[in-house]
Amino acid sequence: MSKTEKSSMPVIDFEEVGEHLKAAYRIAARKYRQDDEIEVTTDNHRHLRGILHALSSSFGRPISVLDVGCGTGRYFYCLKNVDSLLGIDISEEMLRIAGNPVRGGDISAKRIELQCRNAHLSSFPSEAFDLIYSLGMFGHGCPVTVELCNKFYEWLAPGGQLFFDALDIATLPLWHRARLGIRSRVYPYLPRRLRNALERRSNGVPLFGLGRKDLERIMEASRFTNFYVTSHVCKSPLWQGIHLECAASKAFMTKQPQWPV
Repeated sequence: MSKTEKSSMPVIDFEEVGEHLKAAYRIAARKYRQDDEIEVTTDNHRHLRGILHALSSSFGRPISVLDVGCGTGRYFYCLKNVDSLLGIDISEEMLRIAGNPVRGGDISAKRIELQCRNAHLSSFPSEAFDLIYSLGMFGHGCPVTVELCNKFYEWLAPGGQLFFDALDIATLPLWHRARLGIRSRVYPYLPRRLRNALERRSNGVPLFGLGRKDLERIMEASRFTNFYVTSHVCKSPLWQGIHLECAASKAFMTKQPQWPV
């Protein structure tokens, strides 16, 4: 896909999907915070903590950070050398709990601000952040799109870094993958009445799984020219599966980043 081509992603009503996500997280927010205490002890979390520590420490100066889909603040303490940290999430309940995040005593960011926002509908000043990351957001109800990646690019300062993960469709059973593939091809051509019926069957929160090549095509169509996509097998008692991990830079990357295992 060239950078001038439009994304093949079906038209999505992000406001409508966002409302369904809010309803889901309204019930699940406290469980997420309880899970934080378990997750921070896992190999999967140690892997992500190492990445965030390496990225945030690499600038050699205090930085400005955006956590997209921050949830209950699970990763706030993983950051170092941070002057200001802005966490955004679609759920007010999650943000209220993020006011008392896991391992809060280890958080070193000088300033933390929390805002209730839908990432796909948000805007920030150009070059406002040195580091943008998003963990655990892309997949259930939230797709990776060219448009959102372009926003990330715009929001990053020169030399800024982006890191996010997304649900790898390889995690899903073969029958589920086949059904998603058919749906993604047919969905844009369905009448609105049938689209509404499909959305009701998924409780308004569709699943957006990607293959590695799918994510690479999205990044190639975005404004980012320096990026790497890898796969990571999650080792956690809370969730078993595969995540795609994408590191991108608004600067030249001479080699693929080497993350902690």
